Amino acid sequence: MTEQVDLNKRHLFGRPQVQFEPKPAAPRPPYAIAEAMFQRECDGCGKCVAVCEPNIISIKDGLASIEVDYSSCIVCGACQSACPSLALSNANLQTGLIATVSNSCENIYSYCASCEDSCSYDALAWHEDKAPQIDQESCIGCGQCLDSCYTSVISLKFQPSLREVN
Repeated sequence: MTEQVDLNKRHLFGRPQVQFEPKPAAPRPPYAIAEAMFQRECDGCGKCVAVCEPNIISIKDGLASIEVDYSSCIVCGACQSACPSLALSNANLQTGLIATVSNSCENIYSYCASCEDSCSYDALAWHEDKAPQIDQESCIGCGQCLDSCYTSVISLKFQPSLREVN
């Protein structure tokens, strides 16, 4: 006599389902907690928007996000202080943006040092006769280097995977 296995009950002993951290749909303000928690904690009240001096925080799809195309984040902590929830309670400053430098940087062909001292986080390594190098681990995506480059060869790209590091 052969034993038959009831396949309907096998799911009881299977592997637990793994839930993955959702990737942010937009760059988040500094101090944002992990995305899954951020989506639960941020209620879109707009208090962070009201206190943001450079006016880079907005509410997008009901959640706080930043845009540093026209102004940079000064990382003053006002948004963190104004947030009534725990959405901006992290020590991590990463926004999900990362600076990149194009190959048309003026410093490659002639002297330009406009971005040399712009980064407060030592993420930008300026070299004579070369394009600046960006240390992706140190770059928080604040946009200070973007403001300093008068030829607009520095840009910020949204990389949701950066926000996963908390």
